[in-house]
Amino acid sequence: MENIKVTVLCSGFGLGLYIPGLLIDRRLREKGVSTEIEVFENLISKNKRNAIQKSRKAYHSNFAVALMSARMPMDIRQSIDNELADELMKCWAEENRRDFIVLSGHWLHVIDEYRERMAPETVNAEILYVDCDLPPSWKSLQQYKPDYSFNYKEVWLYDFEKKQIQFQIPISNEKPIPFMERPQRCIIHGGGWGMGTYQGKIPELQEKGLQLDIVLYDIGEATRRREGDRCFMVDPSWRAWNKNKNGSYEFPPLAQIMPSEEPVFKNKEEYHELFDVTKKARAIIGKPGAGTLMDSISSATPMIMLEPFGEHEEKNTQLWEQLGYGITYNMWKESDFSMEILRELHDNLVKGRKAALDYTESYKFRNSS
Repeated sequence: MENIKVTVLCSGFGLGLYIPGLLIDRRLREKGVSTEIEVFENLISKNKRNAIQKSRKAYHSNFAVALMSARMPMDIRQSIDNELADELMKCWAEENRRDFIVLSGHWLHVIDEYRERMAPETVNAEILYVDCDLPPSWKSLQQYKPDYSFNYKEVWLYDFEKKQIQFQIPISNEKPIPFMERPQRCIIHGGGWGMGTYQGKIPELQEKGLQLDIVLYDIGEATRRREGDRCFMVDPSWRAWNKNKNGSYEFPPLAQIMPSEEPVFKNKEEYHELFDVTKKARAIIGKPGAGTLMDSISSATPMIMLEPFGEHEEKNTQLWEQLGYGITYNMWKESDFSMEILRELHDNLVKGRKAALDYTESYKFRNSS
């Protein structure tokens, strides 16, 4: 892929379509491929970006509101600033950009317009699905753009029908930490938006004496900490669509929240800081979002799955259960929170991750001709 720049199109609306984009960017660069990331929210007005933050708060506070929103189709074209989109496409044309990896359906209208501008030259756009079914940004397109898959190569990380993981996006080159070498801790969170029923499970888990790594959405939630628990939090001022002082999109800055101490938020270039907590845990307790599945397979950390967000996460739950990589919270509770079950799931993940191909290696091979 000499002299080719791959443009990775992601979205900061949810971290499950942002962090995978950054990981793809980093892994392709390691393989000598030139890349650039674009975040969709930079094509919409500032007022509408501010509205996203209000939605986040509402979804965190009331999971039922989030579930309802997932079922409502949205024509994203109403939110796109045409001048910003035109400026971006002009830059692409000047640089003769031809190769794209598309993670969010919000980008399809822009890519279609760019293809028309570049015709008859070929634009290679590959859609990468990081869930077992179409998430809301893609399902909306079925109503407003029924033929969106025409002329697009579609790649699924997971084959739900065949019950297998086809590809993984490696987070780290390290081997998974053996289960018995991990402290008896579980990490519990609600994904990038702090959504779901996880907060309601914390008291029950604490009563059982389980030590938790709790990912907070708001600093006030730290009061729920019990002795032995640890609390972590993403910098509340961080926005996925803002570049850092070096002009790059970055992973969410994370801090451990300590009593009477000012939090020190930090991140790294290679992958998200929370992975360093996850890889040492005996399980991840939370809803089965795309980013959480990636953390699970990369670290061989089993999932204890809470209520899913939409049909795509429902299928994620089914796949992880059927592959023996996870268990629903209620089933784990029925086992009296068995560590032996988690050890078996960990062993399955260790074997399964070896069989999954590296998506970025496959992409480079498929596009190197």
